[in-house]
Amino acid sequence: MPKTTFYNLSATRRARIEEAAIDEFCKNGLRSAVLNNIVANSGIAKGSFYQYFENLEDLYAHVLTLVQKRKTDLVASLETPNSIMDTFGYLRWLIQISVVFMLREPRLAKIEQRDFVDHPVINSIDPETGERISGDGRFHALLTQGVLHDDLATWVDTDMAAYVLNLIANLIAPYMVDRIGDKASSLADGSVDIAYDPLVQALFDNLMDIIEAGIARDPQIRKDFYSK
Repeated sequence: MPKTTFYNLSATRRARIEEAAIDEFCKNGLRSAVLNNIVANSGIAKGSFYQYFENLEDLYAHVLTLVQKRKTDLVASLETPNSIMDTFGYLRWLIQISVVFMLREPRLAKIEQRDFVDHPVINSIDPETGERISGDGRFHALLTQGVLHDDLATWVDTDMAAYVLNLIANLIAPYMVDRIGDKASSLADGSVDIAYDPLVQALFDNLMDIIEAGIARDPQIRKDFYSK
């Protein structure tokens, strides 16, 4: 993370360095990022960079914290969802957040997605069961609650389902933005609320139908077929 000297800079100079870093990581990711580009575009000497950060990876980690802060700020600015949403309603809301973030903060969203592609599986241990889990822990908790509330079939492999949902939530936003088409600009500037636009919500209806039902008419039909 940044050294104390970075925070001693004026807000304007910090912002200039951060903007240059965001541009570079958006275009090239961490693996192909060029420090000289960031230095040149932020107007600092290369030697000064190391007074503020240990290395390029250190700056990248800082940018990721900016991504999460902007996303948290976005969530706080949006209408709070219905507290009695079921599992799929909550999942729909999470995906809508990813789409709105892509519309309003396209560079940061691209950095977040590229980072996810580079690190798609997060292995951790479930504190309650002690079992290994992969993917975003939020989805494991969501699916566990879904089973308890009879929203999900008990035969669902929740670890695999959490991984698939993690992929969808992190990677579908560019496709959805493309499908939204001409409405993208009005959704981005907030003049149209994504939650109340009928055409956009029709896209989400179809997406959630696919997620809920899979590609069989009834999940039980698929289960019965493969259990023969």
